[in-house]
Parts: sequence; C-alpha cells; structure tokens
Amino acid sequence: MKPECSLSHLGLHQPGRPQIWLAGLMLLWAHLFVPPALIGDWPGWLGPQGNNHVKDVVFDPDLSGYRVAWEKQVGLGYASVTLSGDRALTLGHDGEAQETLYCFHTVTGAELWRHTYPGELIPRMHKGGPNASATVHQERVYALSKDGLLQSLSLESGELIWKVRLTDILNIPVPGWGFASSPIWHHEGLYLAAGKVARLDPESGSAQWVTEEAYHPGYATPVLFGAGAQKWLAAMDGKGISIRDPISGRELARHPFKVQFDMQATSPLVMQGEDVLFVATNMGSECLDFDGQQLVSRWRSREISHSMNQSILLDGVAYGIDGKQGSSQARMVAVDLDQGQLLWAEEGFGYGSSIGINRLALSLTEKGELRVTALSAEGYNLLSSRKVLSETCWTTPTFSDGRIFVRNDLGHVVCLQSP
Repeated sequence: MKPECSLSHLGLHQPGRPQIWLAGLMLLWAHLFVPPALIGDWPGWLGPQGNNHVKDVVFDPDLSGYRVAWEKQVGLGYASVTLSGDRALTLGHDGEAQETLYCFHTVTGAELWRHTYPGELIPRMHKGGPNASATVHQERVYALSKDGLLQSLSLESGELIWKVRLTDILNIPVPGWGFASSPIWHHEGLYLAAGKVARLDPESGSAQWVTEEAYHPGYATPVLFGAGAQKWLAAMDGKGISIRDPISGRELARHPFKVQFDMQATSPLVMQGEDVLFVATNMGSECLDFDGQQLVSRWRSREISHSMNQSILLDGVAYGIDGKQGSSQARMVAVDLDQGQLLWAEEGFGYGSSIGINRLALSLTEKGELRVTALSAEGYNLLSSRKVLSETCWTTPTFSDGRIFVRNDLGHVVCLQSP
C-alpha cells in the first residue's frame, strides 16, 4: 500500500485544489521574508538553527517520487553534506595519505572546486577518514581534518585563506578516533572542542582563548544556548559536560557522565526556554537545568541512548534512534522530556541518524535505507522508505530546497530531488 503523503503532513491541509495554491503562496512568502541564510541552507552541523531540525519548509514525505539528481565518489569518511546557496560541501580520504574538501553545485552536482592536503586516515574500528562536517559562514568555509588541520577557504573559489593545527593550539595529541568537532561560529569567534575547548579568530585562525581544563577528549561539537542576549557554550567530552562563558572561556558549571569507552560523539540539544539541555550518551540520557551558575539534573533515563547520532526535540518529546552502531536491537523511540518516560518504541528499526523536517523525522539507517516517520507522541508511523546506499551509513542526512543529501563511509554521495 502506498504511504499516505500529502500537504497535511506539512501543516497545509485544506480541502481540494487550494492546497497547491496555498503551498506555493507560503513558499513565496518564505523566500520574500525569511533571511537569505536560512533559505535552502544547511550551513553546518545540526543545521541552520543548530538544533537538528528545520521547520516551515516544503518537504514531500513520499520518498518513492524522488529521483537521483546526481552521485559522487569523495573517498572515505563521515562528514555530512554542508549546504550554502548553490554549494554542497563534504570531505573524504583517499585511503592512503590525503584528504580532500569537495565543493559541488547543489542542483547539477558539477564539481566547482576541490582542495586536497596531507591527512591521516586513522581507521580505528572503522573505515577512517574525516569525522567533522564543514561549516559555512559569511562566504568562508571552515573544515577540520581527522588529524586536526583546521582550514579556512573561500566558498566561491576554494582558495586557502589560513590553516592551523589543533594539536598545537590545544597542546594535545590527536584523540584516539581523531578530531570530530565541527567548527561553530558565534559573535566573531570560531569554537572547537576535544577535551579542551578553544575560541579562534575566524579571520586568522589565531587562538583567542584555550581552556586550562584538559578533560578526556570527546568527539562532540559544542553548542550555544541561552535566552535573549545571554549565551553560554555547552561542550561535551569523554567524562562529562562543561558550561562556559563563550567570550572568556571560563567554566561556569560541570556535570559528569558515564560514557562507554569515553566515546562521546553526540552534541547536547537545547529545549524549553533555551536554558534546559537534553544530553544523550551511549549509556543513557539526562535532562539538565542551567540557572547561570550550576547544572541540576531533572531526570536520567536509559530509554534513549545515542552513540554518534542525535535526537529531534518537538513539543516536549525527544524522538531518536536508541542503541549502538552494528546492533540489531537499535530502535526508534519517543521519550517524554518532562519526566524521561518512554512513550513508544519501534523495535528493530536499526541504527542510524535522523534530522527533523517540520513534524517529520528523516532517518538514514546504517544499512542505507531512508525512512520518513511522523513525529507524534501517539505512536510510530512510517510514511515511506527507500534503499539509497550500501552500508555502512553513520552520516547524518541533510536537506534543502527539496533535495536530500546522503553518503556512506566509502564516500558514495547521493543527491535526491523531490518531484
């Protein structure tokens, strides 16, 4: 039976043909009144709002209607496809001694430029290759290699502007699974984390501050949060989470976590008034309140754990894939964010990564199957699915302007275009 796929899933349902007119009107309105950086962009890790979720966009949930617009081979790695205007960027390793940052045209797939440089593969318990996704801000690309080479390039031409070594800036060796923190930009600063946290000058790459505390290296990208003008920086590491002043780097609060193998690769997500954090590790999850001085646990749960993937937060519920890579027991779950109680679970869903699009989850399973499910506290509802890649797929899909971008660890990149 063909899945039910209609504009009602976009919140645009009205009787009869006016649905199409209304959808077109809303899309036109978005292009006229939404800031340009938010139209058709997925400019870095966790998307345009830094929350793994895009809303108020036109998305067709019927995957059977999508056509393969283009495919590329970029080499080994796990970097997602970063999207800015007509540019699609990702990274890969040749399996020997070089990494490459690629820039393709989002519509045609034409290669616009590439930048190749020496880089270690570091294939520890995986294929190896770059972990971090590129970040685009103000016509600059910031990209971090597996072994810690951070570079700034022109988005237009790919010309190298500057490069620095995180091992030198942080004064640490390359972590066991390589560097994995995608650069994030805030208030004229560029932030990265690997046990230590650093703020760099986006114009030169020079360090503005580096934390004194040297926690066990983690593999998660830090996030900014906070209501109004007041912002804080939340950085995960292999032993816990620290809250810092993003301007000075001073640690304001600390909360420990138990993480198997110290392999923390999931970023915290912000919920409820932007002063509450949902944090998931490979051993469970926790909800933390921050009052500007200390972190207080609201609840802990083993109902949802993340190894390298992220949840989607919507209407007081966390939706995500609970379990570890390679496990047949991984499941899609919904957890109440007020008390941490399990609302429903779809057993055997399979390990994978998800992003939120409107009131839907777009998931790419480890075995290369795309799935669209409804984000509903009432229960699991699969709308469509489609096999698009061979395994292994640990990379988060991205979406913009009716196009879905996916890749596997061998570097097979696919762009799917909606009808």
